[in-house]
Amino acid sequence: MIPFILRQWQESDAPALAKFLNNKKIWDNCRDSLPYPYTSQDAAAFIRYIKVQEVQNNYCIEINAEAAGNISFDRGTDVERFNAEIGYWIAEPYWNKGIMTQALRQAVSDYFSQTDVVRIFAKVYAGNFASMRALEKAGFRKTGIQHKACFKNGQFLDCHCFELLKEYAL
Repeated sequence: MIPFILRQWQESDAPALAKFLNNKKIWDNCRDSLPYPYTSQDAAAFIRYIKVQEVQNNYCIEINAEAAGNISFDRGTDVERFNAEIGYWIAEPYWNKGIMTQALRQAVSDYFSQTDVVRIFAKVYAGNFASMRALEKAGFRKTGIQHKACFKNGQFLDCHCFELLKEYAL
């Protein structure tokens, strides 16, 4: 497997972030809040935004000395405060190489050990089989399908739901 490092984002990562994330295939599997086309200004703004967050919930995936992906955790509030949604992407040259599965395992382990979160969940758009498989190989279990739960690219999509409980991850 290709070696990788999980680390915090740095301002110097902006060019690689813009290069890799300006990819319609990635955008097609992310929320519309992610800009597309993705510019160097978008990359710099993202890095500035996460650097000032009180709690760092974004992990940069570094491969070959270059920022090539992200894993983020969005913690719930109120009665869902012990849950977090995980989101992630990896640059297309590194798809289907097992990197994301290993990065997910490491990030989830770190996040569980550093927080009091007891459940991490993910929603994957229909058709993104590689993402579903990465979650399953990282220990997540599929809990169901939310039909027509998302509207992306002019069509309704089913969302496949996955979860991992802390007691099964450690």
